[in-house]
Amino acid sequence: MKVLLGNYKYVELHLADALKLLGMLEEKFPNKIKDISEVRRIIENFDVFYDIAKRKFKDYILIPHEPSDMLLGRVLFDKVKLIRTSNTKKIGLFFDKNIKLKDIVEALKSLGFEVNVIESSI
Repeated sequence: MKVLLGNYKYVELHLADALKLLGMLEEKFPNKIKDISEVRRIIENFDVFYDIAKRKFKDYILIPHEPSDMLLGRVLFDKVKLIRTSNTKKIGLFFDKNIKLKDIVEALKSLGFEVNVIESSI
């Protein structure tokens, strides 16, 4: 897990692990279900979104938010990064800067991950 400039938290996971994390986050953040559903839709249609992003020369897919959701603190994700290497598909999740680091670390640890937090200025 990385904490980036601007206090954004970043986690990179295989698709199956990301879906498990989303399930855990649904329980922990029931008021942020819109973001979780949107990221789940992107994961389930990974190849389509990956092709669209590459055609548009984009590295990231921004998660659409309504201004009222931002004001009410209902935003969980800022954007996602789709990663495809030779045989693997991964997703990078950029959490909103208002999400507490300990909440993400707890969710990852409860799924059996060993978490190392790296603070980065890049």
